Amino acid sequence: MSAGKNFAGIIAFMKVATHGGFNAAARELGISAPAVSRSVARLESRLNVRLLDRSTHHVSLTPEGLQFFEECLPSVDHLTRAVENMKDAGDVPAGLLRVSATVGFGRKCVAPLLPAFCQRYPRIRLEFDLDDRHTNFAGDQVDVAIRNGRIQEADIVAKKIAPMRLIVCAAPGYLEQAGAPAAIDDLKSHRIIAFRLKDSGKPHEWEFKVDGKLVKLALPGHQVFNDPELVAQAALAGNGLAQLANYQADPHIASGRLIPLLADLVADGRGHYACYRNRRQMPLRIRLFIDYLQTALGGATPA
Repeated sequence: MSAGKNFAGIIAFMKVATHGGFNAAARELGISAPAVSRSVARLESRLNVRLLDRSTHHVSLTPEGLQFFEECLPSVDHLTRAVENMKDAGDVPAGLLRVSATVGFGRKCVAPLLPAFCQRYPRIRLEFDLDDRHTNFAGDQVDVAIRNGRIQEADIVAKKIAPMRLIVCAAPGYLEQAGAPAAIDDLKSHRIIAFRLKDSGKPHEWEFKVDGKLVKLALPGHQVFNDPELVAQAALAGNGLAQLANYQADPHIASGRLIPLLADLVADGRGHYACYRNRRQMPLRIRLFIDYLQTALGGATPA
């Protein structure tokens, strides 16, 4: 059984498994969907095992296919990155850059910066995804993940690209009716607008710094949203208190549409980070992108 013949089938299978279908795999490989299907079928025939369950509208991995995918992933990912890294060998940066960002910060702060980056480096091909779930760098095939909060993973390098503060705030109309909290214990008597985390499905705990220590509160939400922009809109509408990131809150505070509360209890230590896997040599396209974000967003001091 020829290794060369198997390799094309393995790549086709990995793309189908990653994207969940033949059409998406074909678009990335630059061939037709029937060609991808034939390549995978030949691989199954050579291995004498069924890797994919196919139906009219759905493709899924068999147990054997899942095992094969997990065993092949490190090697295929390594080869793919080796090819992309070689594109950086010349004086002009090039290659595929895959970026994932949290929905709120990614849409509002990162996405507007991308056109200028792409114009500056026209040979870098960019894929940009908005997703609040925790990034699996190998499985999701991500080069850079923009994350919020505190990064404490040993195998991940995190560069701060922007400062981050979580600010409790409310619309003037709500405070006229309900009054302003003077301490964190007063929050329990207020209507809380909460943000639901995608990974856990639970509302995000509110954070404060009290007597030099980080305090987290799990407050019952009267309104709960899975999009930070909807949380901000609910606060602007006077529906209750919200704890918003400063990139959301600051413009509305400046305009008087939101009032900051408990300002002396704002926790520190947070930030927006560009994260990537620890590796001996960072590809040029990744370094250029992170440097660009740090400069544009004012977080040039490494975390």
